[in-house]
Amino acid sequence: MEIKNFSMDYYDEVYELWKKTGLTVTKSDSREGVKIMFERNPDLFLIGIENDKLVCVVYGGFDGRRGFVHHLAVDPQYQRKGLGKMMMEELVKRFKRMNVEKIHLFIEKRNLGVIEFYKRLGWYLRDDLVMMSFVPDEENEKE
Repeated sequence: MEIKNFSMDYYDEVYELWKKTGLTVTKSDSREGVKIMFERNPDLFLIGIENDKLVCVVYGGFDGRRGFVHHLAVDPQYQRKGLGKMMMEELVKRFKRMNVEKIHLFIEKRNLGVIEFYKRLGWYLRDDLVMMSFVPDEENEKE
């Protein structure tokens, strides 16, 4: 598999992969939302191509202090082949080059099965934090 930087030319394929894998996609995952995130973090938005087909994606965000992992998805036909691990290793390598000291990710409770995947990669559960959200524009859907 070849890991490449995302470009907006792949947006439709990425969006379909997110939906195909059951990730929750919201307004922030619209073309406009993704474009904003991509422009802020162009070297942290990665796609995996195998046989000219997009088979996985992950994008990272950096707020100047911490790194964040968003929407790792591997096409179900290509899961359990180490591709998700490859994507995460590449993303972590890029975070390290930026001197990011800590990286966070969020897992939806309905997808708790992926916890073991991340544990195998060296991630650990936090029980000292509670996540809260606020949507300033009531018309936005919950994220």
